[in-house]
Amino acid sequence: MQDCEYDTMRQVEDTYWWYLALRNHVVTTLRKYLGEQKSVSILDAGCGTGGMLHHLREADSKWELHGLDFSPLALAHTKKRGFDHLVQSSIDAIPSADSSFNAVVCLDVLYHKAVDETKAMAELARVLMPNGVLILNLPAFDFLSGNHDIAVDGARRYTKDQLRELLSKHGFAIQQLHYWNAWLFLPIMIWRMLSPSLQGSTRDEPKSDLTHLPAFINQTLALLTKMDITLCRLLHLPFGTSVFAVARKKAS
Repeated sequence: MQDCEYDTMRQVEDTYWWYLALRNHVVTTLRKYLGEQKSVSILDAGCGTGGMLHHLREADSKWELHGLDFSPLALAHTKKRGFDHLVQSSIDAIPSADSSFNAVVCLDVLYHKAVDETKAMAELARVLMPNGVLILNLPAFDFLSGNHDIAVDGARRYTKDQLRELLSKHGFAIQQLHYWNAWLFLPIMIWRMLSPSLQGSTRDEPKSDLTHLPAFINQTLALLTKMDITLCRLLHLPFGTSVFAVARKKAS
């Protein structure tokens, strides 16, 4: 991922509608599946510039939070937020003991070209405690790939069936699996198809979709997307721009 994209991420991620909707959903999900456990250790595997960790800290100050990322620039941003349990590493080889965490959050990381999907999934399973909770979010459908994916080094996108098979293969019991951001699926598909010609962009200088938006538009998008996630979870719509999974590590 280009260094400039980490800077952009840090500038917009605390208020950007897509991040807000996803992170609120992650927090709600963790509360549901972790229950009232007194001691909870959570790893954000691929923490980027610390937005999800910040959201988790705001949600529950008792949660013990750990962050891991391959990029020293990303971790520098995260450290400035006041987090100390940070490690520079790939999720292909997590430097933590077996059964270290009650929960692992891994958002839009597996699809990066530098990640070995098989090794990464084995590591996520290894560091989780038995019955521990894994939350994955991933971009959906290869035909939605565009300049954003190129800018952030995205190499693959997933369908529900592909993610179901991947989780089952690595010993996880699936609790939730659904697409989301369905309400923007068609517009984004059209935009992905047309954006190179509309923007006059080339694959030599790709840019991500992250940008500052007027507050009213951003708040409206966040609200609509929050509603979309709820409906997608309940109705299991067969499309969306992302796929979200919750799974438990099976006890031996």
